[in-house]
Amino acid sequence: MNFKPIIIVFTMFFICQNSIAQVRFCAVGDVLLDRNVRKIIEENDVLYPFEEVKDIILANDIAFYNNEFPFADSADGYAINKKYSFRAEPIFIEGLKYAGFNVASVANNHTIDYGKNGFLRTIQLLRENFIYPVGGGENQKQAFSPLLIEKNGQTFAIFANLEFLLEGTTFNPNRPYPAYAQIDTLCDVIKKYNNIVDFILVSFHWGKENAIFPTNRQVEFAHKVVNAGADLVFGHHPHVLQSIEIYRNKIILYSLGNFVFDNSELLQKQSVIFQCVFDNGKIENSELIPVFIQNNRPVPADKVQSELIFKHLTEVSEIFKTVLLKNNKKILIEYEHKPTVKEFVFNNLTFYFYSDSICVFDNDFFELTNNLPDTNYIFKDACMLPQDSMIFFYAIIENKLNNKSQIAIFEFSIEKYLFSRPFLDVHDFYNAWKIDILDVENDDKPDLIVGVKKSTRYFQEKENRIFVFNIEGTYIYPKWLGSKIGNPVIDFKINYDNNTLILLESFEKEGIYKAFDCKWNGFGFDLENFLFSIDTSQSIKVHFQLSDFEFITVEK
Repeated sequence: MNFKPIIIVFTMFFICQNSIAQVRFCAVGDVLLDRNVRKIIEENDVLYPFEEVKDIILANDIAFYNNEFPFADSADGYAINKKYSFRAEPIFIEGLKYAGFNVASVANNHTIDYGKNGFLRTIQLLRENFIYPVGGGENQKQAFSPLLIEKNGQTFAIFANLEFLLEGTTFNPNRPYPAYAQIDTLCDVIKKYNNIVDFILVSFHWGKENAIFPTNRQVEFAHKVVNAGADLVFGHHPHVLQSIEIYRNKIILYSLGNFVFDNSELLQKQSVIFQCVFDNGKIENSELIPVFIQNNRPVPADKVQSELIFKHLTEVSEIFKTVLLKNNKKILIEYEHKPTVKEFVFNNLTFYFYSDSICVFDNDFFELTNNLPDTNYIFKDACMLPQDSMIFFYAIIENKLNNKSQIAIFEFSIEKYLFSRPFLDVHDFYNAWKIDILDVENDDKPDLIVGVKKSTRYFQEKENRIFVFNIEGTYIYPKWLGSKIGNPVIDFKINYDNNTLILLESFEKEGIYKAFDCKWNGFGFDLENFLFSIDTSQSIKVHFQLSDFEFITVEK
């Protein structure tokens, strides 16, 4: 391809899924397989720490834990000079596989306990056993790269980050290390994946040990990543359960506590398994399963223990006005996810396009909601163009009564923090389905690229076409009406690195879709370079819209 791919820590191609189905997710707290946990493994077997909870974990498609140790043989080297240094025998990984875990954070203060070679060996061993590490690598660029997952037609970018420098180590951004607390760097990477993947999940190793409330820095980091585009945030390291917050319609679990650990205090033994369902852009069924750590391993909590865990979480979450409900053996988070159509970040402003409104937030306390003036319309797509003191949003809105779509233009004043009255293009017969910005002539005058369903002068069948419009603030007018491209357009994307349009077209007789890099010739687009083809039985979304990236598929 002509565009530069983003390289992630590992590279595996995946099996495509045709239809979008639910994805079940769970996350747990700190897992230690050394010290007293090592003893119970040696007294029993490597499966023993997980026997009581494996059925819960295995019921999920994506199962996340914090890997609070390196895998290393005693012959591999020496522990670094610090008060607590852990390691686990490589064979112990069989217990994690048995339990059903398939994603591991290595961004914590113990994965490098056996030095940088032990750290890299841990990452390698996890991958070899189909537990995919995140938050570490040979350098900080790798460490900050997300784990990309496709499952059931839905896509995820998972990040893991460490708040503090590690005792007994020297930090060098070009050497192996966990992703280290450069919150602005993390937010910049998150922004690149926002509007590209369906969900962004962020794990932090942060806070103070045994503190039941998050620090100001934890709250600051959590809010920043949500502002950047994170959909779910969860934390580790305090070894106790901390507050739960609903911030800008996103869940933040500040600490999931311990999971497999040998701490002895009551609060250190109280834990939960967080579960939710990702369903076509929505997060549903957010719940906590109380567990209690007995003999250094998690066991589903009994009635008394469950009540104590519920009481603790309710009390520590009151400061965020989070409502928790008890339902049999589960704790429900009172939360209704409102999926976004598009999200944009400009300087300190975040814009969420919901189906019926635009919400604007700044990094402090400002919040503004701009509802669509006609309740018969919903947002389908949008793009952003900042110009001087204004931001112009070009959006596709669809009439729910007749399913016809139009282009609506929303003008936001950066100085006044206000929207003006929207401008509506009257050409609903264009039946627009996608919209984006591209400077087709490279003259610093951006143009509007619109996917439409329409016949053209030379092609009478109503098919998906590409139209180009000139832009003058809130006024748009035709530049090119797509008459030269004959094959139906399945999708398009903008290659911002090269400032070009990439088209995916249907070649029905061949039973394939073909992607081309297009060149503007002054009077329209020519198909310049063939990029790749896709069998019509495969997932267009994953292969084309996300073809800049490399994904894995989590399979049972």
